[in-house]
Amino acid sequence: MKSERAYYFDAGATQKIAEGFNLGIDGFYKSAHDTLDEGQFGEALILSSFNYNRGEIYGGELTANYDHGPWSAYLNAAYEWARGTNITSSQFLFDPDEFAYIKKNWVFLDHDQRFTGSAGISYAWNDWRAGIDGLYGNGLRQGFANTQKLSSYETFNVNLSRRIQITPKTAIKIRFDVVNILDKVYELRSGSGIGVGAPQFGQRRGFYGTVAYEF
Repeated sequence: MKSERAYYFDAGATQKIAEGFNLGIDGFYKSAHDTLDEGQFGEALILSSFNYNRGEIYGGELTANYDHGPWSAYLNAAYEWARGTNITSSQFLFDPDEFAYIKKNWVFLDHDQRFTGSAGISYAWNDWRAGIDGLYGNGLRQGFANTQKLSSYETFNVNLSRRIQITPKTAIKIRFDVVNILDKVYELRSGSGIGVGAPQFGQRRGFYGTVAYEF
């Protein structure tokens, strides 16, 4: 194993459009030598590290958020391109055909997902706040040398909370969440691809309750 050496550049700007409303844009670029990555080789959920000789990651993000009066909302949209070439450590973990292909070609990294988006909105009245948010991804990589991708997915969550003031300095906050309220079944990993030895799925519908004490 070798230590990764990289040049990383990031630039962005935020503009206030109106009271409580802001827009932002950000871009990044990373060029690395001896790019570190991890993979699950085999069915056991144990990660093994390896190096690509070269790696390159770049992308950008657009953001918008609003917080004024009882309303609060946000929107994020991101683009990413992540790839590497020529495995230079832990070569014994790879299939010979896949290893030979990666040695001569740039391949997408296992966490490469071209488009990702998230959005949410909430409304407050008195001590109560209710909200809904969602997440979209157009699919991670799969197949021989990560040359294919999985299907896109989207999930939605809802929440309801109440803040109960006890004294001027203390309060109790009670919150209830339903995650993946539509109970959508979606696959994050198919069990194929570089360093992916077993399929993995996103969380099914879940119910969560929390109680927090502020002092």
